Amino acid sequence: MINAFALENARLTRLDEDNLSTLNKAIWIDLVEPTSEEREILQDGLEQSLASFLELEDIEASARFFEDEDGLHLHSFFYCEDEEDYADLASVAFTIRDGRLFTLRDRDLPAFRLYRMRSRYQRLDECNAYEVLLDLFETKIEQLADVIETVYSDLERLSRVILDGKQGEAFNDALGTLTEQEDMSSKVRLCLMDTQRALSFLVRKTRLPANQLEQAREILRDIESLQPHNESLFQKVNFLMQAAMGYINIEQNRVMKFFSVVSVMFLPATLVASTYGMNFEFMPELGFKYGYPMAIGLMITAGVTPYMYFKRKGWL
Repeated sequence: MINAFALENARLTRLDEDNLSTLNKAIWIDLVEPTSEEREILQDGLEQSLASFLELEDIEASARFFEDEDGLHLHSFFYCEDEEDYADLASVAFTIRDGRLFTLRDRDLPAFRLYRMRSRYQRLDECNAYEVLLDLFETKIEQLADVIETVYSDLERLSRVILDGKQGEAFNDALGTLTEQEDMSSKVRLCLMDTQRALSFLVRKTRLPANQLEQAREILRDIESLQPHNESLFQKVNFLMQAAMGYINIEQNRVMKFFSVVSVMFLPATLVASTYGMNFEFMPELGFKYGYPMAIGLMITAGVTPYMYFKRKGWL
């Protein structure tokens, strides 16, 4: 799908994507899972080639931030959620050439939806492709800040459940949610680092106007302020995970201690029963009238004595 936008009264206005002549007026062309026919339209009409989705998976800096005859290229991660509402990352290719911004992605992203909605009422200051690019990055950082706030509020609730130490359904659910929060924090950290690298490359390689240069630096400062917050949340997730594992180990040790003590309690009784279960011919107690009650009494005494000892030691 091709989404084309032009400037009208310093606002982004959507164009008719089926009309090739209108694409020449576009300042921003956004492609979502473009077909081969749509790629040919851009290649024939605007002489603009697009990266393949396989190229978007490259993680080397030279493959994510570079400049060639097709323009300035930035590949950046965007935070999103998959069909099962789990945290996920999507790579977006940004290309700026001849004053026009091209974006290529394989799915709909919340940051793009939010920016398109804002662009209906928000005026552009410099009215160029770099401003659209920086606005998208700014919207992305706002989304990441919201994710960090969500993780923080969830961790406050989970910490009360986990640090209480009472294992049950709520504890198990909290442990499962905690693993999801750890995954979210790690993906947010990767997004922040990747955006920081992309903006640093943009500032070095282009001569941005003063306002946009300050906007890029402001976004970088926002990233630097969010990174410690996200790192502290990541450490808190690890702390709660270790605390939960500690409570689980304590409970398992308590159960194993109980079975160990019980087995030790029955060892003397088992010894008495085994002794009088032997089939030796000369065993004086076998002919004793009260031999059976005596054996039962020995087994009871042998079991009660360790129990009283363990009880006094506080092992039970």
